[in-house]
Amino acid sequence: MPQRPSRVRHVVLLGLCLMAGLAYLHRGCLGVAETQIRGDLKLTTAQTGLAMGMFFWFYALFQIPTGLLVDRWGARKGLLIFGMMSAFTVALGAGTLLLGATVGLAVLIGSRALMGIAQAGLFPSATRCLATWFPVQRRAFASGVFQACMSLGAAIGSIITGNLLNVVIWPWIFMLYAIPGVIWSLWFFGWYRDRPEEHRGVNEAELELLRQPPKEKALADGVTASTPWLRLATRPKLIWLSLSQFFRAGANVFWLTWCPTFLQEVFKISKAEAGDLTAITFVGVVIGSLGGGWLCDAVYVRTGNKRRSRNGVAIITAAIGIGFFVLAWGISPGVYGAIAILFLAAIFAAGGNACVYSVTIDIGGKYMAVVFGAMNMFGNFGAALFSQILPPWTTALGWATVPLLMALLYTLGSICWWFVDPDGEVLDGK
Repeated sequence: MPQRPSRVRHVVLLGLCLMAGLAYLHRGCLGVAETQIRGDLKLTTAQTGLAMGMFFWFYALFQIPTGLLVDRWGARKGLLIFGMMSAFTVALGAGTLLLGATVGLAVLIGSRALMGIAQAGLFPSATRCLATWFPVQRRAFASGVFQACMSLGAAIGSIITGNLLNVVIWPWIFMLYAIPGVIWSLWFFGWYRDRPEEHRGVNEAELELLRQPPKEKALADGVTASTPWLRLATRPKLIWLSLSQFFRAGANVFWLTWCPTFLQEVFKISKAEAGDLTAITFVGVVIGSLGGGWLCDAVYVRTGNKRRSRNGVAIITAAIGIGFFVLAWGISPGVYGAIAILFLAAIFAAGGNACVYSVTIDIGGKYMAVVFGAMNMFGNFGAALFSQILPPWTTALGWATVPLLMALLYTLGSICWWFVDPDGEVLDGK
């Protein structure tokens, strides 16, 4: 009987999914507790908004610097350092209540900035793990599962935090959330290995399954030479991928930010009902991430063509999602009909999520974490700017036209996808 492959790669993916969920729990708990924090520290909404926004700016700005460190250190060390740092920063925010309004606000802002830096390093590290532990024909679905757990972490974290606020004060919740972050970081560092052949739980059958071509295998190797910044920054592969993510991430953040307000303004429902209905769209994002990843892998296995499996899936699913956004604007189905349409729009709009991660791994080569950092940096700039674009858009055109803005952003992202080249590494050619 042939030897069956061991399943260490599945535990790797499970560990990364736990990390993603914890990371989104850490970044999202401040928003859930915002009203209590603002009241306790006697702050304004502008001040708490500054604290929340600080995370995203530092998260974006430190994508490339932390990606460079991950390329040099390797994923195992990167996940330990940045995982511990993320846990420390969420606990640091708990001390603000004891310091008074002025100092407390400064500590809160500082803790969120440091959390942005920490999580900027977590996700390039995780992407390097996916590149090492999943061959090219299997990594899109793994990426989809990983991204789905981000949305699950955000949704579950909101529910847990909201319920805990009825039992204990928010500083204790922040301290409590630091504990699983520390436990996960120490466990994963002790168990994980940067190369499958170094892990004692991997048998020969799984090694054969994970065996990659020389260029793919180089992803596991750290970078020792200087990084060719100018060549990387001017490569069309990276430019078009980053521009696509700029528009897509700008649209994606709608579910996390303005969707409840959109439902309240257009359909005149309560905050509680808007929050519950928004959770349905998160389910759509989860389904889309998983389905898009599965479809991307299936097309590649069938055709062996990365452009069809990456670009094709991303463009076609986005086109269907755009159609649903236009439908949500063009008819008046009532709030439940609108949520049903937006649920379908979320599924198809998220269908390209795994394609983005897969192309980043495909073209990154040994500079994969830096390439991921550049792509994700542009995405977070798009997410930050979306919050500034939407208010004047609604002032000029009304809240009912927000689905049109979503359709426009996904259309621009799809246009960029036409020019993304998923074949070869980012530095190939002239």
